[in-house]
Amino acid sequence: MGVARLLPHFLLALAAVAQAAEPTAFKRAVAGAEVDWSTGTITAQAGGAADLRMPAPNAARPGAERRARAAAEKKLHAALRELAQLGQLRMDEKADDKVIAEHAAIPRMEYQSNGGVVLWLSVRFSDLVPARGGPRAFKIAAMPFEIAPTVVADGREVRVAFATYRTALDCPQDAVPVLRDEKGRLVLSAGRKEIIDSLAGSAVVIYLEKAQP
Repeated sequence: MGVARLLPHFLLALAAVAQAAEPTAFKRAVAGAEVDWSTGTITAQAGGAADLRMPAPNAARPGAERRARAAAEKKLHAALRELAQLGQLRMDEKADDKVIAEHAAIPRMEYQSNGGVVLWLSVRFSDLVPARGGPRAFKIAAMPFEIAPTVVADGREVRVAFATYRTALDCPQDAVPVLRDEKGRLVLSAGRKEIIDSLAGSAVVIYLEKAQP
């Protein structure tokens, strides 16, 4: 097989590697939970042991699930508190409890043969701070992950509701170029300053050439 025929296969292989690597590159551990910055989710994993005094595994599972969920909720609460302390969120403890009680979902659950349960409990960025508009697409060479970055233009600054992140390989043509200033704010390019007001409380997707810690 010639080089010309091999090239498409090589490119497909590179794309597959990129897709496999991206989920890991966009995930970070926070207080025992995992923040996935590409999907905009915070997920905690926890297990509940079976009560071996129960007559059968099926009878033990409801209690094990309750214990597993309670442990996962504690991890989620700790992660939200840490994100708040880092300046990522503006939420008090009561708001944390309400978000978890009303919005936390179980995307995955595993049952053990003895009646024990392992589950994953998630909340979305959009559950924490609902967006009023968007999503708008930004592109930048590199920046740290932030849930709600500040955007500035001509001395006017606004804070978006939340941001999710993608690799620059998927960047759409209409993505707005931004730079990060010394204060960590995203500065709009000269030709796009007129959109600053529409970004307040909106959702944005930020396309990165390099994901930073």
